[in-house]
Amino acid sequence: MAPVALYHLEANLVSCITSTSSILSTFYTTSMTIAQASRLFRTSKLTSQQLCNHSYNLAKFGENSLLLNAYTKILPINEILHQAQQSDNRIQNGIPKSLLDGIPVTVKANIAVGKYWEMPNACSTILTTTSTQQEDGSSDSIVEDCLSISNNTSSNNNSNVYESDIARRLLNECGAVLIGITNMDEFGMGSLGINNGLQCNNGNQQQTQNYSPTYNPIPWIQRIHTLQNRRQMNNKEEYEKYWLHQIQNSTPDNPHCITDEDSLIGLISDVQYLVHGDDTICEKEQNNVYNRHDKYALLSPGGSSSGAAAVTAHGSSLLSLGTDTGGSIRLPSAWTSTVGFKPSYGTWSRYGVVSYASSLDTIGFNTASTECAKIAWQCLRNKNNNSTNEHDTENSKIIWNGQMCRDATARVYHTENNKIRNNFDEKHSTDTKPLANIRVGIPSAFSLQELPSSIATAWSKSANNLQNNGGATLVSITESKLSSDLIKLALASYYVLACAEASSNLSRYDGVRYGMDVKLDAQDVNIDILQSVKDDIDFSPLHDMNILEHQISATRAYGFGEEVQRRVLAGTSVLSSDRFHTHYEAAAVVRAKLSQSLDILFRTSLNDDDCDDDDKVDAMLVPTALSFPCRLNNNGNGKSEGMDPTAAFANDVMTIPISLGGLPSISVPAASEENDMIGMQIFSSKGSEDMLLTVANILESNR
Repeated sequence: MAPVALYHLEANLVSCITSTSSILSTFYTTSMTIAQASRLFRTSKLTSQQLCNHSYNLAKFGENSLLLNAYTKILPINEILHQAQQSDNRIQNGIPKSLLDGIPVTVKANIAVGKYWEMPNACSTILTTTSTQQEDGSSDSIVEDCLSISNNTSSNNNSNVYESDIARRLLNECGAVLIGITNMDEFGMGSLGINNGLQCNNGNQQQTQNYSPTYNPIPWIQRIHTLQNRRQMNNKEEYEKYWLHQIQNSTPDNPHCITDEDSLIGLISDVQYLVHGDDTICEKEQNNVYNRHDKYALLSPGGSSSGAAAVTAHGSSLLSLGTDTGGSIRLPSAWTSTVGFKPSYGTWSRYGVVSYASSLDTIGFNTASTECAKIAWQCLRNKNNNSTNEHDTENSKIIWNGQMCRDATARVYHTENNKIRNNFDEKHSTDTKPLANIRVGIPSAFSLQELPSSIATAWSKSANNLQNNGGATLVSITESKLSSDLIKLALASYYVLACAEASSNLSRYDGVRYGMDVKLDAQDVNIDILQSVKDDIDFSPLHDMNILEHQISATRAYGFGEEVQRRVLAGTSVLSSDRFHTHYEAAAVVRAKLSQSLDILFRTSLNDDDCDDDDKVDAMLVPTALSFPCRLNNNGNGKSEGMDPTAAFANDVMTIPISLGGLPSISVPAASEENDMIGMQIFSSKGSEDMLLTVANILESNR
């Protein structure tokens, strides 16, 4: 029989769904929850093969018809169904690996997933094959003559595949079914999803010289819901019946089961027109922020985990693994009305994840609801899903492939704050209101002048929600406790440190051992042919270099995109001898001061007797983003542009301080009178993820 503890956890989570009408009727919900899918699996009303086939149909429709460009690879349907069949067999025999067994999931393109994606390319040309395949199977001869790939960057031998620790945990130990690989900003460098160097063409990876952006699915989901004539579902039975009908009648051309064929054709036609049609549709508006009256504008989903958020919002994935360096999961979640979860830095091993900034990179995920996030957290954090004691210290440790960890920067699960988690769970379960003993801080330092009034209003409503419906105590964090100047300095500190680490990490891609190898003949450097491959780069300085310098420079000039080159050069600059002390060390000092300022604001226990300072809190609530989704405009050259790069940097000001402190954080869709895509972010001290998820659930349930 299946483990009792496993289904006990499921029952608790499913009960949240039945008691939370807002989750059932949420306008943007396009897929069932993980808890409900797991329950339907167990009761034999639904199979993993049926659900995963529906997810595949949604993925294909999103790429081919809605042109979301959210995937770099969609697995063949036979591979997906083979995984799902194995899950069905385990579930039918009463031995599921976890609540994630049979659940369709996706993984970001910078995470290795073994035989399904041997080497992660991080959506960078430098880590991909350079010859483009034509329809007849031949390759582009000009590119092929100039360029070739090092044997270290790809392999078709399944015995030598490269698998990350987190992918092994998710797919092998938890039994999730991989649907595909999601798009991202190159190497995780970007906030808009426009720096990705690859696009998906009928599920097959292909290189494109002009970067194609990932689009936000929310405008199209709004229209699809209108065409479906969806009504509010008031109970679990109606919700279940609706989704079973959707899944059973799903097709690749119409996975949303739109009955009016003319309406479906019109939807697809409008998408094509907006993406490829008249340029007047894409005229730049004031401040480059979307017009609320233009319901079908082309909006950014945020970045860098743009694809992960987009596929979760569209519904083809119930759990999307991503990485968060300075807000790369939380910002997209806010702009796509999904839940974005970033645990404490070092919680999960980064072995097998392409590095950007090693002291900041954190694995997290996007889900459709906080209940889904809680299930994923419980399944992924414990080495033994069958444990009856969720807070057993030994079972809370992360075991990777029989070892503690293959990532030197990852901690064994944060045990220093076990007292917080244990006291919280024991105490809140007996209270009439779940947050009766929780103190939530509202820091004035995050109330920046640039914050739009509608986001500020949503912030205030969210705080009142936690107080009135959850019973939390609101505490004002004054300027004297946390300085707004320090929050603003965090932005500059982050980009100095992140760019410096990126410069160091990406220096390995020189075409000698790692990355694409640009073959230049020592006797006759054919710059003209190379120039014809990429017209927007001036290769003429190569004439003044030696052969090795030729190779390295040409490799990086061709292989790295604009944003990556910008950040690598900035990082190289701050690490130079004349700027190291004035820039890099100063940024490190700011980071240390900020981390200390945040740490001292949190209580070490939920027992009031242990806290002498009334200003100490258990969690803090702030907006996730400083702005609304940016509109993506066609610049006439086949590329899309959003906001100015400097403005894009500034947009991360609300998420970066938390990343610098290595703190756990979760972004939840917030209530808004105008249905804007707004996210509220809850963060706390390291190791307090359980508490954050409960606070987030209250915030989501009553919005």
